[in-house]
Amino acid sequence: MSATGIRARVFEGRDLLKAIQGERAPTSTGGVVVSGMLAAELARELGAGADPGAVTVGDGSRVTGADVAVHVIAGEPSAEDTAFVRTADAVGLPVVLVQLWPQADWTVPFVLSPFVVECRAGEGFPVRQIARRIAEAAENASALAARVPVLQEAVTADVVRGAVVRAALLATAGARRGSSRPLIALEQARMISRLRAAAAGSSASDGLPVVAGAAVLTLAWGFALRSVARAARQALPAPIVNGAIAAAGTWALAKALQRLEGRIPSA
Repeated sequence: MSATGIRARVFEGRDLLKAIQGERAPTSTGGVVVSGMLAAELARELGAGADPGAVTVGDGSRVTGADVAVHVIAGEPSAEDTAFVRTADAVGLPVVLVQLWPQADWTVPFVLSPFVVECRAGEGFPVRQIARRIAEAAENASALAARVPVLQEAVTADVVRGAVVRAALLATAGARRGSSRPLIALEQARMISRLRAAAAGSSASDGLPVVAGAAVLTLAWGFALRSVARAARQALPAPIVNGAIAAAGTWALAKALQRLEGRIPSA
């Protein structure tokens, strides 16, 4: 490899380190506030194993300080429900609406929030569905999942899904505009950091050996995928090959990290 190539790899590794360290920067979260009918029961289920204060019960008037509000309604949204959602929206607080025992002739409350979960009579709260909506709504879902274990599965799936799609798009575009491997590597590095944040939160080590190891792994993985893509392009169109291999490689990298998570040192 030429001196220019070596410098390029050094600079790329530096960029990956910065990306991972930036994603792992400490972030404070306000948690989840639950209000409305049966709010205490839902908060208890969402808060199983959570950090103290990560999931709280509100009276419907609190719209500041939290990351996500979960508001339980029964029947048609009342004037108070509508006012709560509009006030929350005005301050940038996303609201997940849980509609109890929905009826066919009720107005579906999607006009108030895109994050709606229906709860059928006698079935209990669909906690996994509510967790998915919270993961979609929260701006910093990984940091929130670190405090609320119930959210970890949904947040992890969302992080991986988003990274896979973005890597495929970058690779497909790169087939026409030039090499996209460094951009895909950055996307994968950010994915690794977010997955670690969701799984371990503040206990995840931010030490240089761990961060550097993640950067080296991502860089080596990118070169391995590029070799596979070169071989496959002899039989298939480049955009299809690049997109498929980038997506599959990103997914495989996420799964490998999840299997190794327990072996990664904590702070």
